[in-house]
Amino acid sequence: MTPQPAPLSIGQLATETGERVKTLRYWTDLGLLQHERKESGYRMYTADSTERVQFIRSAQHVGFTLGEIARILSLRAEGQKPCTDVRDELQVHLRAVRQQLAQLQALEAELAQRLAYAQAHPDPECDTAGCVYLNPPSP
Repeated sequence: MTPQPAPLSIGQLATETGERVKTLRYWTDLGLLQHERKESGYRMYTADSTERVQFIRSAQHVGFTLGEIARILSLRAEGQKPCTDVRDELQVHLRAVRQQLAQLQALEAELAQRLAYAQAHPDPECDTAGCVYLNPPSP
């Protein structure tokens, strides 16, 4: 029989995962991390909390909110495989990122156009409320 790894204090969990104690407390308060309290009141985390912290960070890295992560962890706690839901959410996130990229590319083109005009007209007549370089483009 393999002995159970010793519980981790919040400081030890922070050291193992590279997260701040404040972040771990916040995630615990949201129910994303489970802990037990010692008689002294200290939070003690199981060894699998390290893997859970890594999962939370990985999910956040690809754009999942803490609410979405909580839902995934809840499904897992209920004994369900959340993979179908996660795949669907990944598609939603990818569409959103592609839309943001298109918007950023349009903004990049407009900025390049305005900068080109500004460089070609370094001393323009500027009788507008702000600056001619920032006026809306003429139709």
